Amino acid sequence: MKVLIADDHALLRDGLRPFVSKISDDVTIFESCDYPSTHEILATETPDLVLLDLRMPGMDGTDGVLRLRRAFPEARIVIVTGWVTRSDVIEAMRLGVAGYLPKSLNGTAMLHALRLILCGVPYYPAEVLVADAAPAIAADQPGERSPLASLTRREYEILTQLVGGASNKEIAKVLGLTEITIKSHLRNVFRKIGATNRTQAVALALREGVKAAVNLPTPPKTGDGPTAYTM
Repeated sequence: MKVLIADDHALLRDGLRPFVSKISDDVTIFESCDYPSTHEILATETPDLVLLDLRMPGMDGTDGVLRLRRAFPEARIVIVTGWVTRSDVIEAMRLGVAGYLPKSLNGTAMLHALRLILCGVPYYPAEVLVADAAPAIAADQPGERSPLASLTRREYEILTQLVGGASNKEIAKVLGLTEITIKSHLRNVFRKIGATNRTQAVALALREGVKAAVNLPTPPKTGDGPTAYTM
């Protein structure tokens, strides 16, 4: 497996390397510190995963992501950044990046997220996804109101759990609510979006672009050209 860590801070690259090396038994890690060297590696190698900082020399924000996506549409890009803004996350979702990981994640949680992404499960910060995805979807088509537009924040949060395949008991545990409360919220969700059961609700949600919620574990926190490392 090949992984590219693209970040202009050597300390961050050094910090990520031990966790990335644990993704599988055989990992080759490439490193870049700016947009040109990132582009160069992607042009000559085929990384299975690209861990990309949003802001480094040669790129600033999602414009660099767009350029990379256009040049290398098959690249599986995961944004790893300290800049977790709502607009950037929504734009990253629109661009089709595989994940958006805050640098505030501890190493164990980040490793878990990367493994999920490699299995095809996208990851975005839940608090941003829940707060903004429904309004963003509604705004995508000014002339057509999304069936999700009338959902409350809590109802949308429960819907993302539903898309992820969680049971009522699991949703209740994750959100700190009772199963009775979850059932009540689901009835409201079904009524508002015109679904009669869970299967219909999930199908409609996926059609509207809803991403499954990913519930990461929260263990205790632990303490100039391209370079390749084989672990």
